[in-house]
Amino acid sequence: MFDKILIPIDGSEHSMKAADAAIKLAKIDDGEVEILYVSSNVNTYRSRVVYSASTLEKELTEEAEKVIAQGAAKFKAAGVKYTTKVLSGDAADVICQEAEQNGIKVIVMGSRGLNAVSSFVLGSVTNKVLSRAHCPVFITK
Repeated sequence: MFDKILIPIDGSEHSMKAADAAIKLAKIDDGEVEILYVSSNVNTYRSRVVYSASTLEKELTEEAEKVIAQGAAKFKAAGVKYTTKVLSGDAADVICQEAEQNGIKVIVMGSRGLNAVSSFVLGSVTNKVLSRAHCPVFITK
């Protein structure tokens, strides 16, 4: 039932709590977890770029690697099989596409991400994934 789990992470406290929940679910069915970080495209920042696009891309890549490493450490310490992936684009769209294309059985997400102002009850990405995903979405607080 929980043999393929997707955990989108962004480094927030909520996504790290979601990682803990994904570990528990994975241990139920000896599941494998895909840790996904969705980065913004450099093009997203075109109107706000104060320095070169290559510098911004480097910083976005470093942030992705840092967050992925933080998430991977949790799964490694727990002895749960995992893979990591970094994609770019609209977070909700990318999460839903990734889940559908890879036969994910459940998406485990935090109720909010780093942008706590984006929505009162649920984060905007979480809300979009909840309404668009082809599979169950497990939301942690």
